[in-house]
Amino acid sequence: MFDRFHRLLFLITRAVAWIGMLFLLGAMFVTTADIILRKINTEGIFGTIDLVQLMIVAAAYLSIPHAFMTKSHVAVTILSDRMPARLAALTGLVGMGLSCAFMFSIAWFGYDQAAMQHEYGDISQTLGVPLIYYWIPLLFGAGLAAFVTLVLSLEFVVGLLTGGDESAAGRD
Repeated sequence: MFDRFHRLLFLITRAVAWIGMLFLLGAMFVTTADIILRKINTEGIFGTIDLVQLMIVAAAYLSIPHAFMTKSHVAVTILSDRMPARLAALTGLVGMGLSCAFMFSIAWFGYDQAAMQHEYGDISQTLGVPLIYYWIPLLFGAGLAAFVTLVLSLEFVVGLLTGGDESAAGRD
């Protein structure tokens, strides 16, 4: 029932995670170049901290939705693996529901903070990068993660109703 939509969502989250990985690679290159330049001429790259902070925030939040999609978060399944399918679907639903509420809260309250900082024209300390650029990947990643966890929650509901046959609990 959800297979086609699930596959599309998987591809979207994977593409977004790859973008996050590119940001992580960028942070690594900027940091490495800064260290090498400091060893060569005692001057590094001006604004390294601003750039690396922006790239790390982007890398983290753009990767979170795919981690939910692939169930890559740390989980203790010693009990849920031995539960009947419906009970496992129920525990999965509770977990995904809480995850959805948490990611939605980050997006909701983050949007308020981002709007306020954008309105005030807040900028980073060294380079003067508008802080809204820090918020864009955070809000996008948290919003996409909230949507992904909502979809997975619905799949767990289907698993509860069908006895676990078509739930996200059965996917690996």
